[in-house]
Amino acid sequence: MGSRRSNEDNSAQHAIGNMVERLVLPKMVQTHRALGIRPRLICDLDGFIEKLLANNQQALFASIESLQQAGHPLELIYNELLTPAARRLGEKWLSDEFSFSEVTLATWQIEQILHHFHQDFESARRTRASKSSMLISVMPGEQHSLGAKMLSAFFRKEHWDVFLLQPESLRAILDELMVFRPQLIAITVTQLESLEQIKSLLKLVKQQPALRATPWIIGGRVINDHPMQAVAVLSDRNIHLCQGDANQALALAHRLLGHESARQGQNGLSSTAAQH
Repeated sequence: MGSRRSNEDNSAQHAIGNMVERLVLPKMVQTHRALGIRPRLICDLDGFIEKLLANNQQALFASIESLQQAGHPLELIYNELLTPAARRLGEKWLSDEFSFSEVTLATWQIEQILHHFHQDFESARRTRASKSSMLISVMPGEQHSLGAKMLSAFFRKEHWDVFLLQPESLRAILDELMVFRPQLIAITVTQLESLEQIKSLLKLVKQQPALRATPWIIGGRVINDHPMQAVAVLSDRNIHLCQGDANQALALAHRLLGHESARQGQNGLSSTAAQH
């Protein structure tokens, strides 16, 4: 008797679940879209990392597509799933929970997601009257370039002319800057030792009149985790430290270049290193 009642309860719960899935959730998504309300992205970060390590690209692509179908734009998925996943991988590497090969595989899978969806991502770009330019680079010797690649995708989406660099030396960065002459320089930093390299690069750039006034944005794990050390090393009026995601970097970039379309009302996006 109790077993039958239990089965009846399970059947009722299953029927209610099906009704919610078929009727309620689609209606909620439709209403949210009509009102311009973004459905919340609830991420099982560890579960997603397990999918990355399973090395099944089609399953990964399908999981991203299912999030899109649920009403989540790629920009949100990048900010609230891929970026935190990359950070979690770094944390697990530092705590010896993951091996180098595991982190390398998972990071490569994220890069494949970026590559697979880049056309869809960039097709959502906003129209801008003028095209701004920037050079995004990691520092020589840094092994992690995923953050720079994701930042590049966001700026290209906004019609920026972006040159992404993975240099072997500071001189290589300077040479590209002299040729490209961007309106903005962005550096992503994942190692504390790289702060001194940025300081050396800044001295080289300051010797070039055409680049002397170019603003810099410095972001990445080191800026998020050790902002005071970064401020102490990178003391220059042209350098702006950015804590947060790619959208915050975009807002800061718009402000630095004086764009009228800069997003308003976002406080605490950057801390400018001590003024000279």
